[in-house]
Amino acid sequence: MKKLLVGVLLGVSVAGAAAVTGAGSSGVRSAHAASSDSVAMQLSRLVLGKDSYSAMIKQVMQGMMQASGQPADAKTQAKLEAVMLEALPYDEMLQFNAKVYGSRFKDSELQDVIAFYKTPTGAKLVKELPNISGDVGQLVGKIIPERLPALMKKHGLTK
Repeated sequence: MKKLLVGVLLGVSVAGAAAVTGAGSSGVRSAHAASSDSVAMQLSRLVLGKDSYSAMIKQVMQGMMQASGQPADAKTQAKLEAVMLEALPYDEMLQFNAKVYGSRFKDSELQDVIAFYKTPTGAKLVKELPNISGDVGQLVGKIIPERLPALMKKHGLTK
């Protein structure tokens, strides 16, 4: 179980990083990147709804448990999800997103991104992102364990 929890924590960290870095990089710094009324926070709330965040945590947890080969019963799954949601609360993830968006885009650029996400295609993308991330995570979770042993041996990391 300890190995499973470490894997889950790593998976959620990666997923969180993916959520935060969903935008490009321009090197522009915003003065109020993470304030509750900033344009960056508006985008963060739009891109990462509370339900989407919970779904992302659930999918990452399921993917990590499948990849670990240690299936968890529904009760354990629910407890692990609760642990992760407490370890990285939704409001804190919003702050992280806003800080990163605000550090990479000017407010006018963030407004452009918000305008896109308010289109039907942008709204569909926001809705589908947790599923897309989960599907990609499952694919990666399957191939990495298959490929790593041979590659680690090839590069002299194992015998």
